[in-house]
Amino acid sequence: MTEPGERVRVGVVLPRPPEDPGEWLSDAVAFEAAGADALWMEHGAAPSLDPLTLSAALAALTYRSLLVVAVPQAPAPRVLATVERLSRGRLALIAGTQVEARVRHGGDGTYEEAGAGRWVSVAVPSGRAAWRETLRLAAERGDHGVLVPADSRLLDLLRNPDDPGGRHDLQLAQG
Repeated sequence: MTEPGERVRVGVVLPRPPEDPGEWLSDAVAFEAAGADALWMEHGAAPSLDPLTLSAALAALTYRSLLVVAVPQAPAPRVLATVERLSRGRLALIAGTQVEARVRHGGDGTYEEAGAGRWVSVAVPSGRAAWRETLRLAAERGDHGVLVPADSRLLDLLRNPDDPGGRHDLQLAQG
């Protein structure tokens, strides 16, 4: 549960990785660099690429964000220990496997992180005012974090949270 004055965390729900995950990994790194507190990996029921291997790659490329992944079956203990070591304690498995889970699905788009609190799914905000309102409401409810689908608008909001708009620095001179 978020304490009064504590910042609501932002979890970015990454899309299912394509067959060539290079761009997917780059996008995930960009979201972490922009300030995302957690990267949630959606793999679907039968992923074509191994979720823990992708988590290991992401752990090697990132340094701060919590890495949340659902695995379709219990991983070999040695594999899990390797990924946990690579992530330096940032790996969180979603329940539904036969392993100790740090995150449990709560239904209705919510998840409970052990020792932290509730993560709530929200839509990609339409702008800065909507984003501030989303975070305010989450804090008011006592949510630990919000889960937002990866989107270029979200990336801009995370990179430039206080930008009033206009972005005059991006306008080109025209003659």
